[in-house]
Amino acid sequence: MQPLQLARSQWLDVITDALGGFGGAFPWDPVCRQLGTQLDAPVTGKFQWDAHGHGSVMAYPFPDWFDLRDVAGRAATVHPLARYYSAHSTTEPLSTAQVSFSGADERTYEAELRACQIENHVWIPVERGSAGVLVVGVCRPVEPFDERSSELAGLAQGVIVALHHHWQVLDDWVAGHPVATGAYAAADEARLTPRQVVVLSLVAQGLTSQAISWRLHISPRTVERHLQNIYTRLGVSDRISAVRLATLAGVVAASSGDGPGG
Repeated sequence: MQPLQLARSQWLDVITDALGGFGGAFPWDPVCRQLGTQLDAPVTGKFQWDAHGHGSVMAYPFPDWFDLRDVAGRAATVHPLARYYSAHSTTEPLSTAQVSFSGADERTYEAELRACQIENHVWIPVERGSAGVLVVGVCRPVEPFDERSSELAGLAQGVIVALHHHWQVLDDWVAGHPVATGAYAAADEARLTPRQVVVLSLVAQGLTSQAISWRLHISPRTVERHLQNIYTRLGVSDRISAVRLATLAGVVAASSGDGPGG
């Protein structure tokens, strides 16, 4: 496994690429692939389950040597980590070395996982809500996850949770604040993401980076990253030029409406 300093540097690259990338979907693929590399895990993905025991899974990449959806379909009710997170409010990343398989049904399930060569798990809680519990999980055979694995998982959790929250806040704002007809088509031509349109719309209202960070519940540094990516996309070097060009292109209205929280 990798030292923490290298892992931090790699996550910074993931964050930079995610904030500057084109498109609206959360970057689960690069996030999970990075986590799998750091924890030497051949299977990494996201798993969500609800109070009724219904679960959904996606892996990056999807394994081809067993049926992951079939195996994960029983995890919500017989996996010890799923049972633990369902019964406790903790948000700490945990492994099957810390919460082990115990009862007869869990032992049977563990044997099934061992046959698939994924018996050792680390789960990283990302969100709890009306849709259930969402975790990112890594799986590997033979070698249990140790204390260093826990440190790397904790580091990853900070990044993943922050990015996920960032996506939710901006996506919720986009959904609740219709823009002028053709605005997103114009943004698409300029290769601006919906998140960048949100930030640019607030800039057009005259908000500072600090004020935008308060409204969107993100850091001023993240706002500045968005702005730098916007400048690059539009071929400008300052806010005034970016707003002027975006207004002419129809990306933002000449007089924008209220932003989040205002």
